[in-house]
Amino acid sequence: MMQFANVSKINRFHLSLFLLISGLSLVVLYTWYPIGVDWEQTFSQVGAHWRNPYVLPTFTSPPWIVALLPHSWLPPRMGNLVNICLNVAALLAVIRRYGGRWQNYALVFTSPAFLHLAGTNNVDWIPLVALLLPPAWGLPLLLVKPQSMGGIALIWLKRHRLKVLLPSVIILAASFIVWGPWFLRLQPQIHVWWNFSPWPWGIPLGLYMLYRAYQSDDEVLAAAATPFLTPYIALYSITAILAILGDKYRREAICIYVGFWAYAVVESHRLSLLGLL
Repeated sequence: MMQFANVSKINRFHLSLFLLISGLSLVVLYTWYPIGVDWEQTFSQVGAHWRNPYVLPTFTSPPWIVALLPHSWLPPRMGNLVNICLNVAALLAVIRRYGGRWQNYALVFTSPAFLHLAGTNNVDWIPLVALLLPPAWGLPLLLVKPQSMGGIALIWLKRHRLKVLLPSVIILAASFIVWGPWFLRLQPQIHVWWNFSPWPWGIPLGLYMLYRAYQSDDEVLAAAATPFLTPYIALYSITAILAILGDKYRREAICIYVGFWAYAVVESHRLSLLGLL
């Protein structure tokens, strides 16, 4: 009995220490973490414009994202804190889900892609959460940002046939009832400086990767094919790709990591020479 009491005390101590560190971290983040530009300009305003979020020039998502962002009703700084915590928590869960070791965590959280995500505080946690749910329920979340890892939908469709589409079809139909023909109000942001897509030059490689993924039933490879097949993707969305590569494609993850850091260094040097940095 004495041994169990000691174990209980140790567990309570660890729990108390965890709660204390977590609380202090949240206070520090709330006080000093700057509001991300995407959160400030777009997603923090979704709650106030839920009837027609397309009045926001930078809003390019399906309208059911409104239901996924209750923290957009909070004061911007509080909502900003909630959103970055969701981004970090989703990345941690997905890295674990795909068998990542501590090296994978280090790779993701020190990458230029994650640093960009931390600066913009976009909502990439939504497609990441899709990977933690049954495919039928994950697909509507994946469709919020299909340019992130949308290729996985092909593997889900192969495994589960048309039944995987049922919740998405219902949600899509309901969105037309609530928001009308919202797709006519979409304003794609393709010709912007932060577009990191290799479109259209990457299409052959993307199709080949998708074909190999379908043949081998490899959802990770299908996800990695997505950036080559979409006309728009921001650098921060590559964080999700790095998170799922795990042990299976560690060499490729390292190559992406090194390549992006090399690009960041060269681009920073170029901008400094132009007097823009």
